[in-house]
Amino acid sequence: MNRSAYALIKLENLAHNLDILRSFAPHSKVISVVKADAYGHGLAKTAQALTSSDAFAVACTNEAAELRATGILHPIICLQGFADEKQLQMIVDANVQTVVHNDDQIKLLQNHHLNQSIQVWLKIDTGMGRLGFRPEDTHLALQQLEDISNISKIRLMTHFANADLLDNEYTQRQLKAFDNIAKSFPDKERSAANSAATLAYSNSHYEWVRSGLVLYGISPFQADKSHPDTTELKPVMSLHAPIIAIKQFKKGDAIGYGSQYICPNDMRVAVVAIGYADGYPRALTSSMNVSINGNHAPIIGRISMDMMTIDISHLETHIGEDVELWGDDICVSEVASTANTISYELLCGISGRVKCIYQ
Repeated sequence: MNRSAYALIKLENLAHNLDILRSFAPHSKVISVVKADAYGHGLAKTAQALTSSDAFAVACTNEAAELRATGILHPIICLQGFADEKQLQMIVDANVQTVVHNDDQIKLLQNHHLNQSIQVWLKIDTGMGRLGFRPEDTHLALQQLEDISNISKIRLMTHFANADLLDNEYTQRQLKAFDNIAKSFPDKERSAANSAATLAYSNSHYEWVRSGLVLYGISPFQADKSHPDTTELKPVMSLHAPIIAIKQFKKGDAIGYGSQYICPNDMRVAVVAIGYADGYPRALTSSMNVSINGNHAPIIGRISMDMMTIDISHLETHIGEDVELWGDDICVSEVASTANTISYELLCGISGRVKCIYQ
């Protein structure tokens, strides 16, 4: 039996969600983030569906080259920049903009002969504690970049640690730190807002916003239920698998590894052809619903590598029936919360053996 779990990707919802995003930041240009194979949605198809974006962002040079090879002519920004001369030359050859976040990158730019000019984004670490120059080191870094003749444009960038928390003091501190630097360079375009900040912090929009999760139809406010209204977003991915067996069990029968689930009464149980090897988290064992034609059915027993079991005692269904694991009826953020993780991890974690079907 071939693996029959599949992810349905509704490409038209990408453009819809981009329009929703623009309504929150109407005066900013949008960088669509398509790193990690477009959050598991497929890089080429996703980018082609988002051609009304002003630019795209990827994580690394390989992703940048792959995206350029799809025929995308938009500006592409490499968020992690380059680590050596070979990667820098890849950026130049693919006409990609690069983030610069450390002294070694500046030295490479100073010492490597560029055969054409490039544009860079100077990354400032205002409190994320990851990539970027400390605020007090920014002026020197910027001066060094401006002294390099083949850098044609420099923009400023930072990243928020807590933008998914509303009215967050730490986010406001980061904004203030970024503003204090940027006001010294009024000619520099700026970018700070991720998906969450674009929706919740209008003072972070600047000239460019860069969004990932919202484009895929998922609210970035999983931990905060008081977030701005995101009900108009449409999920792009839904995860499905068929029922491959239906069995009758008696009260007291055990189901699954560890025999941890004991039937509380006589039950009708369906086996669904999906498991943790497909990217459906094992942590959801006996704690989540799936959907069959809009009717919810609870998971029972442990999720195994290739299969899971659900209680269908209350439903009329049959072998071959389609089961939605997340998508239009079961929100992926609800699945993520129940599994004690985040939507990003579930979307990016879909296994290569799950077929993507584009619509």
